[in-house]
Amino acid sequence: MWPYLQGPVRHSCQISRRCRTNLLNQSQSHTLPADPKALRRALRELRERCEYLESTGENLLRKRGKLLPPEVLRLLRDQLSALRVTRAQTPGDANTEQITVFDKTVAQFDEALSIHLGQFRKSPTRELVEAIAIALLLTLGIRAFVFEAFKIPTGSMIQTLQIHDHLFVNKFLYGLKIPFTRLKYMTWREPKPGEIIVFEYPYDDDADSAGKDLIKRVVAVAGQKVRMVDNVIFIDGKPIKRKVLQQAADCGQASLGGYKCKVTRECIGGQLYIAQHHVSPALGLLDGDNNSDWPPAMWSGLRYGPHTMGYSPPENNHFPDYLVPAGHMLVMGDNRDNSKDGRFFGLVPLDTVKGKAGVRWWAFVDDWYRPELTRMFEVIHQEAPDLDCANWNPDL
Repeated sequence: MWPYLQGPVRHSCQISRRCRTNLLNQSQSHTLPADPKALRRALRELRERCEYLESTGENLLRKRGKLLPPEVLRLLRDQLSALRVTRAQTPGDANTEQITVFDKTVAQFDEALSIHLGQFRKSPTRELVEAIAIALLLTLGIRAFVFEAFKIPTGSMIQTLQIHDHLFVNKFLYGLKIPFTRLKYMTWREPKPGEIIVFEYPYDDDADSAGKDLIKRVVAVAGQKVRMVDNVIFIDGKPIKRKVLQQAADCGQASLGGYKCKVTRECIGGQLYIAQHHVSPALGLLDGDNNSDWPPAMWSGLRYGPHTMGYSPPENNHFPDYLVPAGHMLVMGDNRDNSKDGRFFGLVPLDTVKGKAGVRWWAFVDDWYRPELTRMFEVIHQEAPDLDCANWNPDL
């Protein structure tokens, strides 16, 4: 290995006659290897070293060149140009004489940089630390303002999202927040009905949920009236478009055992999606009753009082007709009878929203350790891209 390939000349070397002599001797003492393979490897390393010196020299001359006398600055620029020309003219199968010339040109420019700008050259350790710091800052910046990874913790969004699906959440779409706070200093737009959002649990009445991130679908936003009758959502007095796909299908969760679900395709805000809820106990497939001991509670401010509104599957017929106030929205899970959502904890303030579900980048099959390739790298939203939600006729 040639000496100059082991790193730049020590920065602490003083600009003295003795140092200049040592540098000159170093640049003239290289011995080329005799083996052809070793010679090609040395040439490849020499090219890498040359490219590094070109980049370093260009940056130093641009930032620190004004500190040098004009004649020195001109000399360094000439040497840098000569270095580029020599590298371009040295072929991949260069002979010993060509490599020697290339080697000498690289060593001379390295020597000149160390003599005139050595105090400004960065050590390899410093460059490594700076590269790691920059990468860390970029990662934190992307996570804070652009995208963040999220794993689906429960089955509340089945069939749209499965347990343990891994998503990228778009945090830039709705605006920018001050990191680690709910304070937003730039707002592009607010969530729209039908979009799947990630938000922080907005209240402190549940120790298990406080501060955790949840993922649900926006059903209604500020200014809209919403209610639910027999699992049909009404927005501003009109039922949403809805078509029953299966009357008693598998619910997609091992925890439900032999229970069945009614599967429907629904349209809210231009978004088509699949929802499901437990079939009626009259079919003998679901234990329990309508929980008549839970009378529907009234709204208390923006919350249900005292904790729930008396929501009871499978009919969901206690849901009130309510005008969503400014700065809030109502969210629900697509798996209606297995979702702790706005029907339980109330409306979601806009300042708790973290972002919109973007891309599912990893998915598992039912056993949770085998990847399911068909659902990977899939854009969330719009369950049936070939259907136009606005013109969709559920009766056909």
